[in-house]
Amino acid sequence: MHLINSVVPARAVATKAEGGPPTIVADLFKTKGITSVRDWRPGPAAWITALLLTGALSACAEYHPYEKCGKGGCAGDANITANVQGLFAQHPELEGPDQIYVKTTDHVVYLSGTVETGLHRDIAASVVREVNGVTSIVNNIAVDK
Repeated sequence: MHLINSVVPARAVATKAEGGPPTIVADLFKTKGITSVRDWRPGPAAWITALLLTGALSACAEYHPYEKCGKGGCAGDANITANVQGLFAQHPELEGPDQIYVKTTDHVVYLSGTVETGLHRDIAASVVREVNGVTSIVNNIAVDK
């Protein structure tokens, strides 16, 4: 069993192992004179590493690949939604107990709701393909029966 006081300083270990000057990584694990966990103080490399990780992680939090046109969406999204709903009104088989909801974000049309049959689900997707400006369709329509 090793006591904390008997640990060789990391700077010395790095120097002996590599035969050259200590590395930045060795500064992260300074152990000279540490008698408890409360006595440990981070070295400069630990602070640099913490700052780099903080910057990298905060950049990831703001990345939204599904919003290439911004928070308001693309200019034609409202028109695409209106055109899809207009075409749905021309298909009587999609009316009645069928409930289809349309949302367009960045020219991607998201369909949700319920329909009576799988054929109605396929018809709804094919109607969306007829609309200009649609780049892709996400069909989340559930079949009721």
